[in-house]
Amino acid sequence: MSALPPMNPWLWSRTFSETYAAALDPDGVGRAQRDARLAQLLATSFQDSPLYRARCSRRSTGAPRLQDLEPVSKAELMQHFDDWATDRRITRSSVEAFLASPERVGDAYLGRYLVWTSSGTSGEPGIFVQDEQALATYDALDALRLQGLGPRGPPAAAWGPAQRYAFVAATGGHFAGVASIERLRRLTASTLVAMPWLAPSIRSFSVLQPLDRLGQELQAFAPTVLITYPSCADALAQAQLAGTLHLHPAEVWVGGEQLSDAQRQRIRSAFGARLRNSYGASECYAMAWECAQGCLHLNNDWLVLEPVDRRMRPVPPGEASHAVLLTNLANRVQPLLRYQLGDSVRHLPRCGCGSAFPAIEVQGRADHTLLLQDARKREVRLLPLALSTVIEEGAGVTQFQLLCTAPQRLELRFEAGVADAAAAFKATRAVLADYLATHGLEAVRIVHGRAPPLRHPRSGKLERVRYAEGA
Repeated sequence: MSALPPMNPWLWSRTFSETYAAALDPDGVGRAQRDARLAQLLATSFQDSPLYRARCSRRSTGAPRLQDLEPVSKAELMQHFDDWATDRRITRSSVEAFLASPERVGDAYLGRYLVWTSSGTSGEPGIFVQDEQALATYDALDALRLQGLGPRGPPAAAWGPAQRYAFVAATGGHFAGVASIERLRRLTASTLVAMPWLAPSIRSFSVLQPLDRLGQELQAFAPTVLITYPSCADALAQAQLAGTLHLHPAEVWVGGEQLSDAQRQRIRSAFGARLRNSYGASECYAMAWECAQGCLHLNNDWLVLEPVDRRMRPVPPGEASHAVLLTNLANRVQPLLRYQLGDSVRHLPRCGCGSAFPAIEVQGRADHTLLLQDARKREVRLLPLALSTVIEEGAGVTQFQLLCTAPQRLELRFEAGVADAAAAFKATRAVLADYLATHGLEAVRIVHGRAPPLRHPRSGKLERVRYAEGA
């Protein structure tokens, strides 16, 4: 029998109360909470994590300070996984054994933790163990800020028997979104086991399937709340505007990618629904939420985010960073202290909505949705998340770029860190060809590009799925 997902009711209640109080006074109560959490996180990390204890001993002999620490990368944490956690029962071998069973998504690892994996956008897939405090924090931030149940913002869609939540993402693995939604579904079902008619309907849909089939499944489910990536919501919105899809959600929640102004306009126009946008990562699931004026606000009572340049030096307010250093104040079992994220973030002046939480602009994942043609020249739309997932999970390749150079031609390029590019191309082409065939795209040719991957002209970031210049 599967273990129930982790959930501590007392901790959940306390976290909701503290998060609500911080929103009433971010500069006072919120700042005091953040300082206390940071001090406790540092003390716990240097006492119970061999990895951080060793890093601290190289720096100073006094009380540990965040600014004394050198930034840490995902690769370093994965390399020293067994020395990272503060719960010494957590090992790479036991976690990987747990992850090897897809049916255990949402189960409690070691009876008290939730585990999920991240994509390899930086060239290194990640494994992240979430403790009960982190999970309670993400629940509180989503409910009180993203969904607007706190002291600011309009009320969210009611959680009740009439609601139907459709989560559209990559399924089939222990990904952050899938694990989170499965945890929520099972906790709701177990709480209302005696009154199942009161539970909302929650269902996950695979973004890997053809869009017309996905649309048919969603239409049959008739969600009142649609949760997905901006690129997927935009593709569904275009189908709705074309008259081939008929959905009527009251709300659309998006995250995981950068939401463009054009996408925002199409999604709102197509569905006539309230659009809620958030910024998060597998390392910290709820980092910022979007207010009614369309501005992202940082949850800085629960995290520290330092915008830095290429040399990991602070950038001044108003200047776009090369990367950010994340300190997650909620998760104490797998501490993240000045963790390098590849997002470009810029601090903005205080938002006109009145919130004192810092306003930011994020340049994150913004890969292209590709429009290809089958043998009869019919257009087929492919989402970047689906293509990246197929390559990562099917071929085990993370340092790649997929370029669309023509409606029936794709070019695979690999970064210099790929030791055997020929073998990587062979494995990637095989899984990609199989995936294209499920969409009727057998006519699309896949070639090995020898040039380096293209970079974003402004941020210098690698866009893994995109059109070639001039295509």
